[in-house]
Amino acid sequence: MALIDCPNGADFEFGILIQKKNIFVSENGRLPSGSEVTKAIRKYNNQDILGVYGERAYHTFAAALSPDAAEPKGFKRIPYRNLFITEPSEHSEHAARAVLLLDWLHHTKYCPSCGSSLHLSITETALECPQCRRILYPVLAPCIIVLISKGEQILLARHVQHTSDIYTCIAGFIEAGESAEEAVIREVHEEVGLTVKDIRYRGSQGWPYPNQLMLAFRAEYVSGDITVQKEELSEAAWFSKDALPPIPLPGSAAHRLICGDWY
Repeated sequence: MALIDCPNGADFEFGILIQKKNIFVSENGRLPSGSEVTKAIRKYNNQDILGVYGERAYHTFAAALSPDAAEPKGFKRIPYRNLFITEPSEHSEHAARAVLLLDWLHHTKYCPSCGSSLHLSITETALECPQCRRILYPVLAPCIIVLISKGEQILLARHVQHTSDIYTCIAGFIEAGESAEEAVIREVHEEVGLTVKDIRYRGSQGWPYPNQLMLAFRAEYVSGDITVQKEELSEAAWFSKDALPPIPLPGSAAHRLICGDWY
């Protein structure tokens, strides 16, 4: 599924236009077409466009605007996260893929081996060096997210970097040489001081912030008292299903775990 280096997306069904952590949708709240995004970016100078590509397999034309570029007329700006509840799953997955690929293309311009400019592969989703023939693929950062049960209660936590009162599951990056299950055990112990058992995989989700792959698990409490890692969490507590605090939006891996979509 090769990417196409093209400035014209008129014949693509979906158009993805992003700027920082926002995505532009049409005035009725839907994803624009490739033709609409093409018309919008024609009004910008080259320095205002951080990246652009087309992808036949996903019927998608995508472009990224620089942080300082003026907002395009005729569009509404919404955070990436909101797209999960305003668009069908297929469309939000297209958008998540576009966000990841645009960020990767913007930050991967030169070969790390010889310094030559990289070009899009004509056969796969990759960048190729014309000099040393090195091939670079999009970088994914695997993470775990886990819902811990204790009888009829579940553990939810509030992160220090979140300004809202949203409570969510324990999550973290998988370290080098570590299995996903080992990461669950380590992250739970580090962040809340608990030990768990019966770790069960429940699903996965691409999460474009900018390149995470969330691996979702459930686990059972074994022992320990909640002791939060203050650098990561502001609070953690046990909640019953009929008295939940504010939780992440539908469409997110955390919401699916908490609400039982991935039982």
